[in-house]
Amino acid sequence: MSRKEYDLLYKLICNAGTIVSRDELMQDVWATRFWTSSKTIDVHLGWVRRKIGDDSRHPHLITTVRGKGLRFELGSVAVL
Repeated sequence: MSRKEYDLLYKLICNAGTIVSRDELMQDVWATRFWTSSKTIDVHLGWVRRKIGDDSRHPHLITTVRGKGLRFELGSVAVL
């Protein structure tokens, strides 16, 4: 797992059960407030999901909350 993938997963696990906004992820994981596309997050999230065995079509570990952000589901930490 790359450093950014790890940092993204770590941020989500540390906030398990709560929604983490894309702005917050860009600020905390990529150390920037300015971004033009959420594709950076989406690409890294796809890599993370593959590596932890979370089906992107039917995710059970990391869910996308449309218009809000991402959430690592409570109780999923034990699965990892």
